[in-house]
Amino acid sequence: MTDLELELMVANETIREAEEVFDRLRKDYHALREHADKLETILKEHGIPFPAFWGW
Repeated sequence: MTDLELELMVANETIREAEEVFDRLRKDYHALREHADKLETILKEHGIPFPAFWGW
């Protein structure tokens, strides 16, 4: 195995790992967005502006 082949294997593994992490982050973001949307809806139902709740 040449150095170039080894570097290619490492690069491919790094890309695969990055894709897995990105996929998990994307799923976590969507779950967080879903919860934030529910929170915002509940706050609006009680007349509390969403930014005011967070102190913005």
